[in-house]
Amino acid sequence: MKNQRNRYNRILLIDRMIASGDMPTISELLGALENAGMGVNRSTLWRDLQVLENEYNAPLDKKDYIVGNERRTGYIYTSKTFRVPAMISSEEKIKSAQMMASLLDSIRGTQVYDEAKEVIDELSTEVPVTDATGTAPLKISRDARIIFIGSPCVPIPDDTWNAIRDAINANQLLKFSYRKIGDDGCRPVSVRTVEPYQLIFSRGNWHLWCFDYSRKARRLFNLHEMSDVRARDSSKKNEFVLPNDFDFRLQTPGFFGTFHTNSECRIKIRLSGYAAKYARIRMWGGAQTIEDESGGKIVLSFTTTQFSPENCAALGSPVLTWILGWGDEAVPLSPPELVSLWRAKVESMARIASSIS
Repeated sequence: MKNQRNRYNRILLIDRMIASGDMPTISELLGALENAGMGVNRSTLWRDLQVLENEYNAPLDKKDYIVGNERRTGYIYTSKTFRVPAMISSEEKIKSAQMMASLLDSIRGTQVYDEAKEVIDELSTEVPVTDATGTAPLKISRDARIIFIGSPCVPIPDDTWNAIRDAINANQLLKFSYRKIGDDGCRPVSVRTVEPYQLIFSRGNWHLWCFDYSRKARRLFNLHEMSDVRARDSSKKNEFVLPNDFDFRLQTPGFFGTFHTNSECRIKIRLSGYAAKYARIRMWGGAQTIEDESGGKIVLSFTTTQFSPENCAALGSPVLTWILGWGDEAVPLSPPELVSLWRAKVESMARIASSIS
């Protein structure tokens, strides 16, 4: 095992020298290995070059060139982009990679899962590692003591996914039909043309963050509600310039997932019981403050773009949903629109509760 690891380290150095384009000769490769404390004889170097070509599929070739009056033969890659992958080679790094493989389980069933899983598995198993004594192979299995639990993923059609990915990669305009979540089928499906910025995975759903030409504003679209997704007519100018502030996380800091409005407001909530304790250990929005009150109560205040006083009734709000989820341990204090929505919901629930015998 130690010999295999030593060979891998030598191949990394050989790969780096050839990829530099300096056309190293056998003598130069031997000298570099010696200087790096990995000296080998000519026969071993030949075997390393064969492993590089046959096992790592390196596009290896030789080229003659003249330096002064001397004729030399050096090694080159016929593909300038080829490099030997830097595999993980320590126990702790392998465990970390396998923990990341467990994290990937939270997106199992989505288009990115298989490819990402393959990469992680290759990184965590390609290079053999020995145990602390250096004599026996170290057998590392998936660590079931560290797991990640996510929401079940909603499947996305391949043609929808591929069209969006292609448009994002090329910074090209995208066109699709869209029906809002909750539409009862009475309203016509709208056709949107957008500048696609990001694909966002949140709580089991994929969303597209983009600039919507029909609304002249940035919007989020649920991929599950999109259909007939395609690049805009190629006869028109199709490319766009990606703005510096395209990242959704820059526009919508905070806890409340993939929900965004174009206005910012300040939220103030009185919390008690466990809700008050829990609120202290999270960031819920910008410019967050916590004021202590008697009896273990607190007043949590933060700014967010995830609640719009102007459109709260039509759009709903994850902020309101979060407050209602705490029951009597959370009472909104401002803005007034949030308080009114909360009161209406509480009164409606009270009427329903009183009607149940």
